Amino acid sequence: MARKRFVPGPSRSAHHGSRRAALRLWAVPTLVIIGLFAGAIGFRTLFGHRHETQIGGAYSLIDSTNRPVTQARFAGRQTLIYFGYTHCLDVCPLTLATVAQAYTLLPPDRQRPVPLFITLDPERDRPDDVGLYARRFSPAIVGLTGTASQIRAVAQAFHVTSHITTDPSGDDASSAYRIDHSSVLYLMDGQNRLQAILPADSSPATVARRLLPFLAKR
Repeated sequence: MARKRFVPGPSRSAHHGSRRAALRLWAVPTLVIIGLFAGAIGFRTLFGHRHETQIGGAYSLIDSTNRPVTQARFAGRQTLIYFGYTHCLDVCPLTLATVAQAYTLLPPDRQRPVPLFITLDPERDRPDDVGLYARRFSPAIVGLTGTASQIRAVAQAFHVTSHITTDPSGDDASSAYRIDHSSVLYLMDGQNRLQAILPADSSPATVARRLLPFLAKR
């Protein structure tokens, strides 16, 4: 009678070793995913903290009547701040017109932020220039200018980027001297702290909808 040959199977230690290897194989990508997820949460938290505490700050400017203006004038009132310049041919007038129209869409029982237009072109935008320009869109918009150092300081506080482009071949002075700048709306609370940033290219309805949750009732 033929004897059956014994074919050894995997030992218990080998079986456990293969399981440990498999666990390691799954553990590495799992830990990576967990790490990335935790990092993303941490980054968003850090960014959110930086977003709230480092954008905006004290400012000292000049209004259309040549009076000094600081953030203290608007204490207890929200402000909606936009940076631009009066010779702008497109985005600035469109944005100010959007803000003016958005305010008409807000419920009458809600307090409106004080809209501020701060020029990035203090060399050409005198106090009466910014005042007249802002009032073309709404009598509620406050036009502000200042010295070059004052404008530079407030632009840095709000992380506004701008770049002057000159083109001698332009048809007129407006096109020959252009300021390319970041274009967003900053909603600040009554203590001049950032509440929200709104894209300047939003529709009036979108701006009104985005503002509404932040506005207190009268």
